[in-house]
Amino acid sequence: MIDKICHRAYTITLMYLSSFFNYYKIGRFIFGLTLLIAFQIAGLPYAMPSLRNILVIYIFIVLVRLIVTSEKINYFDFLFDVVFISAMVYISHGIYSYLTFIYLFPIFFSSVLIRTKKYFLFPVISLVLYGGVYYSYGTFWEKESILTISLHFFAFFLIALAGDNLKGRMEQQARYIRKLEEERIRMQGYERLYRVSADLAHELRNPLASISAAVQFLREGRRDREFIEMLGTETGRLTRLVNDFLLFSRPSDAPKEEVDVLEMLKGLTRDRGGGKEIVLEGEESATVVANRTFMEVALHNIIKNGVEAARTMVKVSLSQGGREVRIEVEDDGGGVEAGVQDTIFEPFVTTKANGTGLGLAIAYRIVTGFGGDIQVGTSPLQGARFSIILPLKN
Repeated sequence: MIDKICHRAYTITLMYLSSFFNYYKIGRFIFGLTLLIAFQIAGLPYAMPSLRNILVIYIFIVLVRLIVTSEKINYFDFLFDVVFISAMVYISHGIYSYLTFIYLFPIFFSSVLIRTKKYFLFPVISLVLYGGVYYSYGTFWEKESILTISLHFFAFFLIALAGDNLKGRMEQQARYIRKLEEERIRMQGYERLYRVSADLAHELRNPLASISAAVQFLREGRRDREFIEMLGTETGRLTRLVNDFLLFSRPSDAPKEEVDVLEMLKGLTRDRGGGKEIVLEGEESATVVANRTFMEVALHNIIKNGVEAARTMVKVSLSQGGREVRIEVEDDGGGVEAGVQDTIFEPFVTTKANGTGLGLAIAYRIVTGFGGDIQVGTSPLQGARFSIILPLKN
């Protein structure tokens, strides 16, 4: 369970980073479109038509990447942005110095999203291309150019380090959240153990008290048959309780085999209505891999629960979809209250006067142990509907 929580926390972190990258892809498309409109208003396309053309090409490619590619980190997007910015700086002949400010966006986002130290490639590439622009102008060795390139050098690497620091903080926060999740799962396990232990002690105390009273009367010389029957009833109750609890605590690594679900359901629904009608729907055979004995116990407990709750009938249906087989047990009884549905599969939770509260808990443990699931809801028959979902044999 803890491993699943850790994997989930790690997956959520990756999803967050992926969505962060998607925001970047959307943002650069909006930025490019806004820049084109601003240039159009300023009349720059007429003075520098090549600047407009390269911006239109950039917006088109960015839009295609946004539509076609998935939300995963791609080095091409950052490299493409750096090359595009360098082309704009080159075409504008350095007149619009604010264009170099745009370098900071792909550098920062690459340092946040790339998990290795390879993010340093982008400030280096940006600096090389920016210096190449000055070299092409023939002004690379001028004092002002060297000063400008040096300032950009510090800016590029500082923003890359800032992005890497942010990424480290995000990962540290993810590890902290994962640690909290692990601690929460452990505490829930202890709390569940304490609650089950208390419930078991409570269930054992009542029959033991009756047995103790009967033994005391027998010691006093009273040989009433009532006390003998009480001993038999309460010891039988204890035996059933212990057997059920052992079955509940039995590990799920029992020997497995191919089980025909339809054949099993036919056997479980035959002449077990207790005066109530049991209808079995579904004639298509379905095979699952499970322990036959355990699976019979699980399905028997669910069907028995439906029969005891029903007024006149229970409907058991079998269907397949995808790689799953679905068994639904419905009754026309009073149903399961919404407040009870969340806890109905926990041990010792029961609405019956003489129930142990282990039948549904055992069924849930067995079914989930074989990779399935049980869900509870309301049936069209106005009663409860238990849905057992099992993976089909591969």
